[in-house]
Amino acid sequence: MINRCSRCGSTSFRADRSLGGRLVCSHCGTPAGQRVRSEGRASVGPRRKGIRFWVILALMALVLVLVVQSL
Repeated sequence: MINRCSRCGSTSFRADRSLGGRLVCSHCGTPAGQRVRSEGRASVGPRRKGIRFWVILALMALVLVLVVQSL
């Protein structure tokens, strides 16, 4: 049995039906037994990379529109 949440230290857990009855912390919602990622080094996941792509694409489109309008 898990005594404390690894993220917030809470001792209150509940069974989450959407996770198949797996225990989650009532305070922060972290699944029981999940390791805490170190916050010193941020990882860049696929979602973050996708945002960068769209921001760069939008900036290029904006520059193109400004160049075309200045002609």
